[in-house]
Amino acid sequence: MARTLPVEINRRSVHSIEPGVRQFETSESFVIELTNRGSATHVHINVDDGLAEAISLDGGNHFVEAGRTYRIEANVDQRSRPVSGHLKVVTGYGAQTAVIDVSLIPPEEPQERTPIEVDERLAKPQPRSREQPARTTESAVPGRTLAAGALVVLALLFVVVGSLVAGNPAVILGVGIVLAAIGGAAVLLYST
Repeated sequence: MARTLPVEINRRSVHSIEPGVRQFETSESFVIELTNRGSATHVHINVDDGLAEAISLDGGNHFVEAGRTYRIEANVDQRSRPVSGHLKVVTGYGAQTAVIDVSLIPPEEPQERTPIEVDERLAKPQPRSREQPARTTESAVPGRTLAAGALVVLALLFVVVGSLVAGNPAVILGVGIVLAAIGGAAVLLYST
């Protein structure tokens, strides 16, 4: 978004000129914003020889209606920096003049990024250790595993008792197969 140079016209008296700033610095094109606080007025804007090569204005003489804001584009030639000079705002056919010091500066250069040096050793894969960490009984069997194991044993106890009470050989064989599968799963779980 272009920067704005505000100027109030006719605020204190007829043809009065009140720039928002007396010194204006920019690195890009900008907008001169004329706000008329009184009756309709002709406003003439020009730049001195120092800025004439660097700034082109949309016209020189502008009619600003009462109570309105009028915007004038000030296009900056990007090759013409740094340079400074005066921008003049004139009303009442020369009766009032305001001078604003304008400085066109080079745009800020993006800060040069310094490369981050990476140690060469980080680029090579590290050998993996073949040693397995020693397991302690506390870390090898967490509390949840013990609780789950206790529930499975309790459930199997009920199944075995139920199958013996039923006395059916097919039920007893099915319970034996389930017990063998659970035992095999437990061996695989705790061997890793």
